[in-house]
Amino acid sequence: MIKAFCIGTKRDWLCSWILLATWTILSVRDCQAQVESAPGIKRFSKNQWTVLTDLPIDQEIESWPSILDQAMATWCQTWSIDPAVAKSWPLTIHCMGDRKIFEQAGLLDGVPSFEDGFQQADRVFLVEQPSNYYRRHLLLHEATHWIMYRAFGGGGAPWFMEGMAEMQGTHRLENNLLSLAIIPDAPESVPHWGRFKKLSDSIATNGVPKLKRILYYGNDRQDRMDRYCWSWAACVFLCNHPVYWPYVQKTSTPPLDYSLKLSEQLEKSLADRWDYVERDWKLFVDEFGWGYQLHSDLICLEESIRSIDSPLTRQLTMQLDATKGWQLVRFPFKQGQGAEITAQGTYVVHVRNQQAWESTPEGLTYQYHRHIPMGKLIGGFLSVDNEQPFEVFQVGTRHDFKASRDGWLLLKINETVGNRRDNSGSLKIQLQIQ
Repeated sequence: MIKAFCIGTKRDWLCSWILLATWTILSVRDCQAQVESAPGIKRFSKNQWTVLTDLPIDQEIESWPSILDQAMATWCQTWSIDPAVAKSWPLTIHCMGDRKIFEQAGLLDGVPSFEDGFQQADRVFLVEQPSNYYRRHLLLHEATHWIMYRAFGGGGAPWFMEGMAEMQGTHRLENNLLSLAIIPDAPESVPHWGRFKKLSDSIATNGVPKLKRILYYGNDRQDRMDRYCWSWAACVFLCNHPVYWPYVQKTSTPPLDYSLKLSEQLEKSLADRWDYVERDWKLFVDEFGWGYQLHSDLICLEESIRSIDSPLTRQLTMQLDATKGWQLVRFPFKQGQGAEITAQGTYVVHVRNQQAWESTPEGLTYQYHRHIPMGKLIGGFLSVDNEQPFEVFQVGTRHDFKASRDGWLLLKINETVGNRRDNSGSLKIQLQIQ
């Protein structure tokens, strides 16, 4: 069965390097001299990897076999693939600056039209990209399609196939060491990647799609990049969620095909808790952005909501942690029910040059997020009705809240998820339920 790709620990690094060393030992063939395979096309090979390109073979392209060796070592470890068997699988990479040169050489015969990249059996095709990072992203994306085809017989439903490829393509390369399935900290670390902007633009235009809709995406080309980005987000969410991941793992047991069978089985296995899947998905999407950390930011509401007892009092007090995201008010609101919310305290929302920026529940007006002052106390209302969007509103030091429907109230400090890492402190919240 397919295992998740999460942010690695030092132990994971050690295991990866042991496997990489094994992989290198198995790779005994030397790099062949560059030769012309067709007019205008250069060819070089190392181990099981062959590159055909009309572009200059610079240091970046020369590094691809090493990068793929590292990726393969990770895939073998994570997906329990025998490295010796995987070593026998050849892959030819076609990196195209001028597509016509490859067409004239007959190298695109039988290959469907494609915009950026394509995988067909033991061949992948890449169109030149505006940055080395994004070209590597595309290489790893298509190579993921290839390894799933080789190891599992297919990639699963379209959202899973493309989402997994997007996860593996999103990488970090530092000191020639490759990390897969990362969540980037900042735009400058992933030039021309643009996935978070694409998600933001999609939400602004069409709202947040329900997870079930993503699970039944097809292969049509319309709005292709929107679907790729939402498939990536869905894979990050489901493959790292402590409750839902075992269900994904079970339904993605090889062999895989390219049908919707995986989606149908996953929906069926989670049918009795699907409402909670959609609620957790809404909260995930609301925060998902630069610097998102799965171990601390991913929310699981079901256990907390099911454990809420009928309150014996209409006065509630809670300490809100300034370092965390959405935090549940342990009271089930009915439609029309109100509450007076008051907050007090100071907390740190940023540290610069060893100087702490302290905020009150009203926030700091010289920096904004959601068009709301950074550090301001905000609320979110999650309806029992999953057809309704997640409602976000300002709270500050005092707010009169009224539930628009049956549901749950959540609170947090207003700040982007990646900027919470230097926060500290808490504030006292009091609610007078009406």
